[in-house]
Amino acid sequence: MKRNKILFGLAALVIAFGLIFTASAFKSKTSTKSFTYWQYEPGTMTGIRDASNYTPIAEPVEQPCESGEDLPCVLRVDESIDDEGKLDAYLNNLTTFPSDQDIVDHAIYKKLQD
Repeated sequence: MKRNKILFGLAALVIAFGLIFTASAFKSKTSTKSFTYWQYEPGTMTGIRDASNYTPIAEPVEQPCESGEDLPCVLRVDESIDDEGKLDAYLNNLTTFPSDQDIVDHAIYKKLQD
C-alpha cells in the first residue's frame, strides 16, 4: 500500500512537470526588435552613402515615395542607428554594403530615379 502511494506521487509529479514543460515550450516568442526609418531624399544615386541625404521618419504605413526600383526610398535600420553620424557610418560600411546597389536592395521601399 505504501509502495502504491509513492508510485502514485511520482506519477503525479512526472505529469505535472510534463504539463509545465509542454505549456512553456509552445509559448510564442514575440520579437522586441525595434527599428529606425530613414527616407532618402535625392532623385539620383549621387550621395546615396551620405547620411545628410536621409531624413528620419516614423514607421511608414504605406510607401511614401512613387514606387520604383532605382533608388532607396526608405531604409529600415536597427534602432541604435538614430542619428546622422551613426547612419553615415552604417552606410559607409563596405562589409555591409560593398556597392551602392546593396543599399538600394536593402531598402524596404524603393523609388524611381529622376
